[in-house]
Amino acid sequence: MSALVVVSARMASSRAPGKALAPLAGRPLLEVLLARMAAARGTDGVVLATSTHRENDALVAVADRLGVPVFRGDEEDVLGRHLQCARRFRAEHVVRVTGDNPLTDLETLEKLVARHREQQADYTYVPGDALLMGILSEVITTQALEWSWTRGEPRHRSELVTLYIKENPSAFRIATAELPEGLYRPEYRLTVDEPEDVRLMQEIFARLDRPGHLVSTREAIALLDREPALAAINAQARHKSANLRSVALDKTILGEGIR
Repeated sequence: MSALVVVSARMASSRAPGKALAPLAGRPLLEVLLARMAAARGTDGVVLATSTHRENDALVAVADRLGVPVFRGDEEDVLGRHLQCARRFRAEHVVRVTGDNPLTDLETLEKLVARHREQQADYTYVPGDALLMGILSEVITTQALEWSWTRGEPRHRSELVTLYIKENPSAFRIATAELPEGLYRPEYRLTVDEPEDVRLMQEIFARLDRPGHLVSTREAIALLDREPALAAINAQARHKSANLRSVALDKTILGEGIR
């Protein structure tokens, strides 16, 4: 089973344009995330999936500097971009990571990949509002991506790549996992979608980053516990409507008796 970490990123953003290149302790956010994903155990490498728009050339340059392969596809058809990327690199499974989550938790990612393998699942994820924290990944078979793209409607091809699966849970073998103990802290927002999110992430990395060290999700949470004024920086930021819809659909999936 080949499991490829696919980091999806683009320069366009309605609320924080260019956030993928926001400096975190002297490095672009995307560089921090790609280096982080390259350290994931139990996977078969990492790829940047971005669009063919010229503005994303700057993101490709970051990946090239790190020696990370790149796939470029449609700007709006994010599901199709993941599917085509998986095909290009002959991956049987995709570990989906969004480019606005520089603190994607490696411990959880590795747990999800292991769970996915054990259960021979089509889709493996952590259900519930932990998604809104901005630390999660998910694992999907390339076959499930293809089924979703072929059977789904245009709305299923947006940034919420797994929407078709969540709306049709009986058609897929779905496995779930829980966050490791101590990581479920829904009062904290560690994604980057608003200018306030960028500022918080910069403060976190200014305090915790050092050469040769990967800032862990646990370290970031402990810092926010020690310095509640930091967490207040983005406490009023709005969550993406797509993510809120995904969380709402989890209740439906859980009612289907998944494993």
